[in-house]
Amino acid sequence: MIIKHIIELETVINDNSDEPSVLAIKEMEEQQRQQFFTEAATSFIAGILKDANEGHSWAEIRVVNKETV
Repeated sequence: MIIKHIIELETVINDNSDEPSVLAIKEMEEQQRQQFFTEAATSFIAGILKDANEGHSWAEIRVVNKETV
């Protein structure tokens, strides 16, 4: 049995920051920026779920790429 959950994440960038990473993010095209943060969030959540799933045999929570569903 598979139960689907839909979760939307939001990243809020401090527009006033002069950090080099923020400046690089601001220079990205919108599609590139969206892809970058989608991949970063997917990796982050997958890492958290790996730890959460460890030792539990009755269910597993996985990250599913919506483009492959």
